Amino acid sequence: MKGHILEKISSTAVILSIITATVTASAADILPACAMEVSSGDSESQFETPEEEIASEPVSAEVDEVKTEVETASETQTEIVADSPREAEAPTEAETPAEVEAPAEAETPAEVEAPAEAETPAESEAQPDVQIASPVIVSAINVTGTTSPVVYDGQEHSFVVTLATEGADADGKVYSISGAEGAATVSVTAKNVSQNTFEITDLTGITVTSDGTTAVTPASLIVSADVITKRDVTLQSMNLVKTYDGNPLENGETPLADETGWVSGEGAYYTFTGSRTAIGTGINEFTIVSAKEGTDLNNYNINYIFGAITVVERLDAQKYIITVEAVSTTAKYSGKDQTVTGYVLEGRSDSEFRVNGSGDASQVLSVIIGNATFTVTGIAATATGKNAGTYSVNITGTPVIRDAEGNDVTNQFVFEFKPGKFEIEKRHVILTSASLTKKYHNKTIKKHSVTVSGDGFAEGEGATYEFTGKQKEVGQSYNYFTYKLNEGTLADNYDIEKVPGILKVKKPDDIAINETGNNNSSGNGSSNESQASNNTQTTESENNNAAGTNHVTDSSSAASSASGGNAAVLPTPASTIEGAGQADGQSVLGAKRGDVTVDIANPQKESVLGARRASTDDETNIEGHIMIFAAAIAFMAALKIKRNKRIKR
Repeated sequence: MKGHILEKISSTAVILSIITATVTASAADILPACAMEVSSGDSESQFETPEEEIASEPVSAEVDEVKTEVETASETQTEIVADSPREAEAPTEAETPAEVEAPAEAETPAEVEAPAEAETPAESEAQPDVQIASPVIVSAINVTGTTSPVVYDGQEHSFVVTLATEGADADGKVYSISGAEGAATVSVTAKNVSQNTFEITDLTGITVTSDGTTAVTPASLIVSADVITKRDVTLQSMNLVKTYDGNPLENGETPLADETGWVSGEGAYYTFTGSRTAIGTGINEFTIVSAKEGTDLNNYNINYIFGAITVVERLDAQKYIITVEAVSTTAKYSGKDQTVTGYVLEGRSDSEFRVNGSGDASQVLSVIIGNATFTVTGIAATATGKNAGTYSVNITGTPVIRDAEGNDVTNQFVFEFKPGKFEIEKRHVILTSASLTKKYHNKTIKKHSVTVSGDGFAEGEGATYEFTGKQKEVGQSYNYFTYKLNEGTLADNYDIEKVPGILKVKKPDDIAINETGNNNSSGNGSSNESQASNNTQTTESENNNAAGTNHVTDSSSAASSASGGNAAVLPTPASTIEGAGQADGQSVLGAKRGDVTVDIANPQKESVLGARRASTDDETNIEGHIMIFAAAIAFMAALKIKRNKRIKR
């Protein structure tokens, strides 16, 4: 009987071991609590029954009941009852004696819990049902971690990261995370700041549960932790200052004033974008254009400090000097208003340039100083005059100078203004009376005409003439005349030169060289006859003589005579005519030359003035000469008598 009972107990123990293993895998969250409750109770009093009691009690009935319960549990394989330590006392009655080894092998803390959960039928009916399930595999769970970070130094470091007590999957479902002895930890290695996320697949010592009760096994833990922090770098550009010169102030090749914080061998390349041309202060801005090889800029916290770019005004001694000199020119008197405009813009010292301006204040002139280009406006220079004289070409307006960016930089310049001169010259007019040669015919010859030459009179101006020249006897004389300027014709506008012609009377039988033929003569004309100038004047064109864009304007393009007529030929000058009675070489006045024909008006070399042929009779008035001689003697005698009387007194 006893052997039969032991056999049943042994079978029961094997079945209980299988159930215990199943319960341990599917309900790990319940078993530790049960184990704690069992361990907290008096295990010896509950599970160790003296052999005397086992022998004295009817064992068969108890074993049958346990067998029935085990078979029932084996068939369902799903229902167990978690009870308090007191409820676990029932299985103690089914314990085998101490010498029974089989049941004793299943008495580990985990294995003991299984019999404790195998309640009697009466107790089992009073407890709720719990489903026994296989371990659940879930997707990756994201969890944050904390550690003592290291500032980036270019080296690789190892870290122990403490995980948060909760994490969530991609759908936002929350899971509890714990370790064997409290908070769970993982070990990671990192070098760069960007290495702040780690995938953990070794979950040894890490427990993950859902809803605080159901144990789950995640595919991995995605741990986020700042293990490497950024390194501080300070970059500061230079403060730059220069005197205004029209060119932009830029950093160029100037290095940074401060560049600290880079790990040895690492760094960056920069580009400077700050620029300023106008007077004032800007910033010397720059950016990183690229990192040096092996440098990850994400490992650095870069602090930019921009220096100042300052352009200051030129001192008085440094200012650009510009001379504005108005044009100087001349023009002939024209009888109308004439205007001259223009100036020369000239730089000095380091602003050397020379530009002609039209004189119009709206004109935009471009000048170059060094490598800078400027524009100049607002300068005017003009003068207007009519009568002969000198007029000042004054500079007016206000100069405005701008640089290539349109900034008004007039204050960086000093101006010197020099007025010009506009001179209107007098017209040179030559008035030549006509010449006439006639053979003696006992009549007075005259020639009342004047040729106007030189610059001539201005349009609408002129003169009238009165002639006194005449000749009747054989011989020659000047065709003298006077002139009177017309109304509106000012003498100050003219330099007038008079050239009288020659009136010549030849002997009837003289054959003269170059004799003027078919000349008009008058035997009874008045010597005071007046004649206006009716001949066309010979003029020369007027030159403006204006440089560059300088202009002299006149309403008339050329001077005109007072009235129309034929062009006149310049007569022989008076000085030449006055020498007509002289001959080159040794000439003999009145010498008799036989049959030589002589041009009295144009004697040739070695000619004899007044020469006549041998057959020519001397028509000298002897009687007249005698009378003059007698009168002279009488006059001398009277003077002598008067003198003697004065002496006697």
